[in-house]
Amino acid sequence: MSRLVLTKGAAPATPATNKSTVYVDTNDRRLKQLDDNGVLSDLTNAETANIVTNGGFTIQQRVAAASTPIPSVSLTSRAGQVADRWAVTVGNVTTPSWAQIDTSAAPETGLLNRYYGKITQATNAAKFILSQFVINAEMAHLRGQKVRVSCKLKQFVGSNANYRLGLLQLTASGTVDVCPTFISAIGGASVEPTWGTNLVAITPDASPVGENGTISGVALTIASTAAWVRSSCVFTVPTDCKNLVVVIYRDTIGAASDAVGIAEVQLTQGTELIDWIPYPPAVELLRCQRFFCKSFPQAVVPAASLSEATAGSGINAISGKTTTAVLAANFRIQFPVVMWKVPTMTLFTPTAAGAQVWRFSGAAAAAFTATAIRANSTTDNGCVVTATGDAANAIGDLVGIHYTADAEFLT
Repeated sequence: MSRLVLTKGAAPATPATNKSTVYVDTNDRRLKQLDDNGVLSDLTNAETANIVTNGGFTIQQRVAAASTPIPSVSLTSRAGQVADRWAVTVGNVTTPSWAQIDTSAAPETGLLNRYYGKITQATNAAKFILSQFVINAEMAHLRGQKVRVSCKLKQFVGSNANYRLGLLQLTASGTVDVCPTFISAIGGASVEPTWGTNLVAITPDASPVGENGTISGVALTIASTAAWVRSSCVFTVPTDCKNLVVVIYRDTIGAASDAVGIAEVQLTQGTELIDWIPYPPAVELLRCQRFFCKSFPQAVVPAASLSEATAGSGINAISGKTTTAVLAANFRIQFPVVMWKVPTMTLFTPTAAGAQVWRFSGAAAAAFTATAIRANSTTDNGCVVTATGDAANAIGDLVGIHYTADAEFLT
């Protein structure tokens, strides 16, 4: 029998070009590799949880997958929602477009995930910020810990440009799980955004060095190329922070037609380099639905007037009768998951404009005369809808309505 016995010594120095050092770290008893860039990889921890939700831009419930102007995009807030959990803020009066790209039919060299997001400038040259707030319940265990933030970028249109990868904290002075005004100014070329009240950028750790980027100031600067390249760096999370915000933003002013792809965003505990680890799509959907869910099919953007063939019939009930009016009472909307907080509800009429319950069977199809969410019925797991029918309504008619439940961080 043979044994390999290792004796504790000083931490290894960064090896020479084209060499790597493999050793056991006596602090945590893990086998690690140190490469010639100073990047440390954990060889015993093949996978870890990604704290970022929907880092692969797989789930997109609010906007169409095809390239489309980002709705409600703002100069100061995170109102421009794109793929679930992600929002875009811009630095000029412009309407950038967002597209969810599916690579299943035409795989992209360098990508491990099926999807990526693409931001295309429009109207005017501008900077942008792509961001995700992480709720306290999902990041509290990271306080005082080192984390690695990573993403992949590819320049599709326009000259190669500098982008910044950063991590913000909502300081102890802020209100936990409440999003303040996001920025007061995005800044000019090579100028840092002025973050909102109690939002502070965490400075990346100097060691290990950033992967495929340069640590400068409070973020990692990434020079985009025409190929997918992973970039990452390590941050130490303050012990008193209340929320974290992952940000990817353009550092140079982009031309009106510039387009960049963003993929495989991760926030993982520890300093190790972690290859992309997607959650199963069904699990990722449930993670997203804690912040936004709907009665529409996943690929259908919520709206009134959509046909049954396109969007189905929504949440359904059978109408009953009271002594004075025909009433479709006590629709029980049960959310697919328990949401992280009580959401804001919006109702949509199937097949017609408005926010009324719609009658599908019996007399001629028609909207009901009054629809409302029952007072005090909305919780983190559902609500009750009541609706009063018209004179043509009869007992036993099939009726339905669509909904969205929104508990996302917005400013």
